[in-house]
Amino acid sequence: MKKIEAVFTTSSGRSQTWSYPNPGEGKANQEIQDILEEITVLNLFKKDDEKLFNEVIRAKYVETIETVIF
Repeated sequence: MKKIEAVFTTSSGRSQTWSYPNPGEGKANQEIQDILEEITVLNLFKKDDEKLFNEVIRAKYVETIETVIF
């Protein structure tokens, strides 16, 4: 299984990780970055007046390979 894992900073400077499973194929790196940066301007995600996705720092694909034992 493949997923996108992104790291953001909060408005107080803490680290916030977000992941999206099964992102599909065919999106350019810049397009993914643009989408993640859109999350930062939406102001939808807050906790105790802290903006959780203030700035996107990095993103990567994470692929998990499962091997059935029995």
